[in-house]
Amino acid sequence: MEASSCFLILAHSDPADLIDFFDEQIRSNNEATRRGILTLLRLAISAEEPNLRDHITSIERTVKAVMGDLSIKVRNSTLLLIQTMCEKCYIEAQEGWPLINYVFSQFVMSNRNLEKSAKPNSHKDEKGEQSVRATSLEVLKTLDPLVTGMPQVLWPRILTFVVPAEYTGTLDCLFNIIRILIMAEERRKNNAPESTALVISTGAVKLPSPQQLLARLLVVSMLASLGKLCGVGAIGLLKILPEIIHPKLVNLWKTRLPELLQPLEGKNAGITLWETMLLQLLKESLWKISDVAWTIQLSRDFNQQMGSYSNTSIEKKFLWKALGTTLASCQDANFVSSQIKEFLIAPSQLGDQRQGITSILGYCAENHLDTVLKVLKTFQDREKHFMNRCKGLFSGKKSLSKTDVMVIYGAVALHAPKGQLLTRLDQDIVSQVLFLYGQCSQVLGMSVMNKDMDLQMSFIRSITEIGIAVQDAEDPGFRFSYKEVLLGHMLDFIRDEPLDSLATPVRWKALVAIRHLSKLKPRLSLHDHLNILEETIRRLLPLPPLEKLTDEGETEKDKEHISFLYERSMDALGKLLRTMIWDNVKARDCQEMFNLLRMWLVSQKEWERERAFQITAKVLANDVEAPDDFKIGSLLGLLVPHSCDTLATIRQAATSAAIALFCMKGVQLEMERLQGLQEGLQCDDVDIQIKISSKIAKIVSKLIPSEEVTMFLEEVLDGLETLNPTCTTACGIWMITVLKEQGAALEDQLLEILSIIYYHMPILRQKEKSFQATLEAVSQIASFHTGAVVANLLQKPLPFDRDTKTLWKALAEHPASRGGLLRALTDKLDSRLEDDLASMGAIAVACAIQEVVSIGTPVAGLYPQLFTLLLKLVSCTLGQEMPASSLSLRRRVMQQGERQQMADPCRLSTTTLKCVQAQAMREGLTKESDEGDNLWPLLHDPSTHHLGVCALARSMAVWQQGVIANIMEQLLPSLTSSSENYRITGTAFFSELMKEPVIWKHRNLCDVLISMDQSAWDCNATLRQMAIRGLGNTACGAPHKVRKHKQIILESVIRGLYHLARTEVVCESLKALRGILALLTDRDVSFYFKEIVLQTRTFFEDEQDDVRLTAIVLFENLASLTGRRWKIFFAEEIKKSMISFLLHLWDPNPKVGAACLDVLMVSIPFLGLQDLYGVLDRLLDGQDPPRARDFYRQFCVKLAKKNQEILWILHTHSFTFFASSWEVIRSAAIKLTDAIVFNLTNQYVELLDREQLTTRLQALRQDPCVSVQRAAEAAVQTLLRRCREIGALL
Repeated sequence: MEASSCFLILAHSDPADLIDFFDEQIRSNNEATRRGILTLLRLAISAEEPNLRDHITSIERTVKAVMGDLSIKVRNSTLLLIQTMCEKCYIEAQEGWPLINYVFSQFVMSNRNLEKSAKPNSHKDEKGEQSVRATSLEVLKTLDPLVTGMPQVLWPRILTFVVPAEYTGTLDCLFNIIRILIMAEERRKNNAPESTALVISTGAVKLPSPQQLLARLLVVSMLASLGKLCGVGAIGLLKILPEIIHPKLVNLWKTRLPELLQPLEGKNAGITLWETMLLQLLKESLWKISDVAWTIQLSRDFNQQMGSYSNTSIEKKFLWKALGTTLASCQDANFVSSQIKEFLIAPSQLGDQRQGITSILGYCAENHLDTVLKVLKTFQDREKHFMNRCKGLFSGKKSLSKTDVMVIYGAVALHAPKGQLLTRLDQDIVSQVLFLYGQCSQVLGMSVMNKDMDLQMSFIRSITEIGIAVQDAEDPGFRFSYKEVLLGHMLDFIRDEPLDSLATPVRWKALVAIRHLSKLKPRLSLHDHLNILEETIRRLLPLPPLEKLTDEGETEKDKEHISFLYERSMDALGKLLRTMIWDNVKARDCQEMFNLLRMWLVSQKEWERERAFQITAKVLANDVEAPDDFKIGSLLGLLVPHSCDTLATIRQAATSAAIALFCMKGVQLEMERLQGLQEGLQCDDVDIQIKISSKIAKIVSKLIPSEEVTMFLEEVLDGLETLNPTCTTACGIWMITVLKEQGAALEDQLLEILSIIYYHMPILRQKEKSFQATLEAVSQIASFHTGAVVANLLQKPLPFDRDTKTLWKALAEHPASRGGLLRALTDKLDSRLEDDLASMGAIAVACAIQEVVSIGTPVAGLYPQLFTLLLKLVSCTLGQEMPASSLSLRRRVMQQGERQQMADPCRLSTTTLKCVQAQAMREGLTKESDEGDNLWPLLHDPSTHHLGVCALARSMAVWQQGVIANIMEQLLPSLTSSSENYRITGTAFFSELMKEPVIWKHRNLCDVLISMDQSAWDCNATLRQMAIRGLGNTACGAPHKVRKHKQIILESVIRGLYHLARTEVVCESLKALRGILALLTDRDVSFYFKEIVLQTRTFFEDEQDDVRLTAIVLFENLASLTGRRWKIFFAEEIKKSMISFLLHLWDPNPKVGAACLDVLMVSIPFLGLQDLYGVLDRLLDGQDPPRARDFYRQFCVKLAKKNQEILWILHTHSFTFFASSWEVIRSAAIKLTDAIVFNLTNQYVELLDREQLTTRLQALRQDPCVSVQRAAEAAVQTLLRRCREIGALL
């Protein structure tokens, strides 16, 4: 700081000596010294010492002395010093320019050094060069071109930095400096008319020509579309430099440039729009100048700037188009032709030769189509010669390929004058493109499918541009002959693309080409439309999710590219569909094409659905013009459920498409409200989505054309089957809402709607919410048309499937039909039921009744009638088969474990009766059957129907006098019915009621009793059985009636004992006799006693347990009715029967054994064998009962002592039991025989047929039962022992 202060004092006292000292020291090559001197000079100038200003020239010379120093630090210090000098006005006109030039040169030098810097230890140098570059730009940014003397230093030499590409980085500052200078001069000129404006005076500096300035400024102006300052500065300079460019442009640019700048106000202009505006400005400017030489020079200047920009830059792309536009404006055809030839032969000078030559020739063709085509043809002919191709190869120049030329033709067609294009299109353009593509697709002269993406993309690009060009020509009479061929090529490209990746733009570009080609005449057929759309859809929509596609990219740039291709491809597909669908005038054709999206709109993969809905929204957007008869119902039903889909994008697209359908039909909607609701669908809360969808449904459902409601409902029902849970909820909401709004007007469509609903119900049953929505829909229909719905349901095939049943339940639960439904069905059943055969209509009504009652519908008021009708129906359908025509042919969905119900009318009727009984039980009208659930199988089986009816009768609540009285009154005709089944049913029912004293008390059943007596003689065994049961039960219900009519009743019942073919009749007679005989005295039955005893004994060995048991018990009861007359007879029958009683003590049925013990206890007194009670009492002792062998030995010991005759009788009857079918009886018979032989006296033993007995016992030793074998062995031994005893005595 002290040294600096000293130098500042010297600058004040003796500046000349100080400057000389600095000049001397700075000329040394010492870097530190130079940096120090430059720093001190900067401090001195910053101090604004007045005496130092007289030595500006000396200071400038001192600075110039170090301008050649390559040291980064010295260069940086020099730039800072120059910055300070400019700020403090230490630049004078004569010597100041080199300092300004030095600033620009340092920027260029630092850029070059940074580009060349590749040494390992160059990091420090790199930072230094970056510092120099930054300092250079800072100097230019802070440079005030209006400080004293600076305008004279800068103008016009500052213009020399505009054109060279190396100064591009300084353009922001450079354009600002030039603008300030020119505008300052303009202000001076306006304020002082005598002042002289800035003029270009070249002097020793070579300034850029007007063409060079125009070319450079136009190209740089393109950057304004990207928001870059230098682009805005360039267009700003053009606005204030028209006189310098060309005097004729002043008025034109004064008008056009403000218009050109309007898109830049507030935001960036689109690149394409901005480019078009600049090219139009160039066209108008060249037309205004109208100077061939000037235009030629401009084209050359454009060409000279080719190396100034990178091939991928926006400036380069514009430069090519500007050059083509300039050539198009040139009136010298020879020059244009020569330039085109030069570009074709040596395209490398253009940078990217394909883009460059394509743009140039395309824009040139706007005014020189013939010239361009001629030159292209000449070039192609030239390239055919082998030597010309070789020259190009050996010269090292890269020539144009066939692919390049193919692209050129497309660009030429696109820019060609519309009036000239169509006459040259087929022969000179399209045929050449196809020829070139064919040549590129050949290998050894053979055509193959070329996988070269560059070739494919070039061909697609050319065809697309040709298609656009033909459209723009707007010639209604032109028919494009190559349309079908080119469409085939595009579809081939799409087919060849993989379905698991999206790495190329082939799909996207091919779709765009197809869209433009499809618009051309001749029109495609519907078949062709469908083929094209189907092919394009199925090659794009099934792609993996975007996330998976982008994962294939190795870098972020790759991923961004894939995302870009995806968006463009989907957009292209949407536009293609929109074009091809709505260009058709037939509504049916439009619908056919829409149907191609159907499977994708309901895809299980949400990314496929998302694509399909976004495409559909695009197809329907922006007020499309559809055919007048286009139906929206089906499509609306397909779209609206997805307003609650899983993705917000799907929900938004589905709603947009639905709204667009109404707009397409010209329906006035509450758009603001609908759009607000649509925005709410972005929420992920499912409940909110459903509420919003419901609100939308309420707004638009009444606007659906009534004649299209059926189509809408059919589509919604399909959705209920297949869509995800939230979408099915939306389906239900929309369906019910539409039916609420339009149900009254659907009378003509009612049957069709019900048929559609019924068709879908088997599948919908698997989804509870969907099924409930369907039921609610039927209820809504029934609320408007109840009678029609009931009649329709009764026509459904029998047996009713689950869905029909559920529909009946839904009707029963609905408030509008709940009250009179059961009454109406009961009346229908009464009217359709016949005695001998029930109609299918009656069965259908019964099935409907079952479903109505099953949900808890009260039956109290209708129970007697309903019960008797259903019981009659069961009887009439007993054994009846379902007609084949009534079987349901509709689809069935069987759940796991479910068996398909057989078509059995009686089973259906029984099920209904079961349901009614269950409800009646809940209401206290009846009680549970003693058979439980076994009642119903008994009831519908013809062989057990009567037993089921009896069980049903036993369940009647006899205390419900009114109910039972009504039932009996309505069933009374059944006893005399012409239908045998119905007579059996009635008889069986009354047979059980006959035992109820309460019923006899309140009602005279004599007529029933008489009918029973008559039926007891019927030829039908079942009817006889039930009649006999009724007669027997009368003993419980009305004993006095039995005593009064004992003779008639006994004769009828005893006759049943002779019905040996039907044991059930016999058993029923035995049971009836038990009850009846209990009421009578020995005198009452004396006449029938012997017959009853003899018939009863015949059933002791019956195979039926019930018959054996009843017969034995009845025999026991008969013991009390012997009286004096029949006592001896009965004792003899006991002797004959005792063998049965003794053996059946071990009967397989324990009840039979107990009954045998009881009858023995009763019978012993008749034989005077009271001593046997002790033996029998041991059997009654349940703690330690004796074994059969021990019992028989004890019994026979006692009996032998008392009565050898009875013992012998037992022996004589035992042989028949050796062949019993029961093993236990065979074993018991042998053991009893053993005991008898053991206890017989010798006298009786000698009477034994020992040979026969031995033979039989020996045979039983081979019995399959081990116990029988052992018993037989023991008996043989006993026999032999007794025989030996007798032999010894002899």
